[in-house]
Amino acid sequence: MKKAILLIIIFCTGFASGHAQTSGTTAFDVNGIKVIFKPTSKNVVDVRLYFRGGVTNYPPSRAGMEDLAISCAVQCGTNKYPGNTLKDSCDAYGISLSGASGYDYGYVQLNCISKYFNTGWNLFADVVLNPVFEENRVMLAKSKLINASKTYLSRPDNQLHELVMRDAFVNTSYAVNPVGTEETLSSITSADLKNYYRTLLNKNKLFIVVVGNVTKQDLYEKILANFDNIPAAPYEAPDLKEPAFDGKRLITEDQQLKINYVGAIMNAPQFGSMDYVPFRLATSGLGGNLYQYLRSMRNLTYNPSTSIYSLRMPYFYINVSTNSPQEVMDGIVNVLRRIQTNGYDDEWLTHIKNTYITSSYINDQSASAIAYNLGQAEILGNWQYADDLPQLVNMVTVEQMNRVINTYVAGLKWYYLGNQEMAQSLKIPQ
Repeated sequence: MKKAILLIIIFCTGFASGHAQTSGTTAFDVNGIKVIFKPTSKNVVDVRLYFRGGVTNYPPSRAGMEDLAISCAVQCGTNKYPGNTLKDSCDAYGISLSGASGYDYGYVQLNCISKYFNTGWNLFADVVLNPVFEENRVMLAKSKLINASKTYLSRPDNQLHELVMRDAFVNTSYAVNPVGTEETLSSITSADLKNYYRTLLNKNKLFIVVVGNVTKQDLYEKILANFDNIPAAPYEAPDLKEPAFDGKRLITEDQQLKINYVGAIMNAPQFGSMDYVPFRLATSGLGGNLYQYLRSMRNLTYNPSTSIYSLRMPYFYINVSTNSPQEVMDGIVNVLRRIQTNGYDDEWLTHIKNTYITSSYINDQSASAIAYNLGQAEILGNWQYADDLPQLVNMVTVEQMNRVINTYVAGLKWYYLGNQEMAQSLKIPQ
């Protein structure tokens, strides 16, 4: 599901390739619009126009509003390029236009080969500036999103994560699912979308990332010609402070499933802080240890999942499917305590660094991935951090890893989805 791409960042994919973003990235201003540009020799150009704010831009009763508005903008067409004409034009030149919104931001994306960049840019600019929220197409887009949401939530591991977000981030904007629900989406009209979308077109709320074989001068001229008339209204991103996950709680939800699901959430450092990279490497090592213990040694689960969610309110999440939930919970704590007590050594650090950089190099070579990484980094504080990440990984020490795994993992908040009789016998590991 496309939203999952917006909501999470897993260890192996990282923010930046260890090699793909080492130099050449610059930022410049086009009459109030920030532009982040990385020239490459690739034949593919990726452009992303980001809207800051995400779920903080609307109330919980309007959940899914921004995602639906952006989806309709890229699907419903414009006066110049009605829906079918827009689709046919994209198909004829191999141009991809897409968009979505998540917890921290929304975006509209253009992806095409350099040869057809001018054509792609014209379509992209018109979609951004002049979307037509035609009623029938809005209803169709709304139906697709509702069905996609139902499909997503039909998976127990996704249901568990929804439970985690609702509880762990209660009374914060993250308790709102940016995809929305059938109830919230059904009440949104085409007029609502049109009015809301106008609020996104604000020079102080947006920025543009471009990666590809184009020139800075060409970009400057295109952006000035097409987007100079976008208004510049006051905007300041809301101050977000993540809750403290200090453990000592187990939240359960009854579901008649063939296998039960256990989740645990813990705090994580802010992106760009001095602890961020050491924490990523330390928890990557934790994930490997959990797999070895829970899967290889004890055969308690098929594939334990560990993820760091690098959001404005970051967190680390463990997700396990099992028929032995108490043994899994005890096992997670045992592995964690062993690492905290014994610490990592130089051999472990070398292995983690090599694995991390190699997997990042493999996964982050495309123009789209590079643009995504730069945009995420800008949303979270500084695009340059994405460029610097390979060097920062190489600078991490064993002492830093051992410190952060003890500092941030002060407690696990537990969640359980499955048989309620079994849930009643579960005890929080000490």
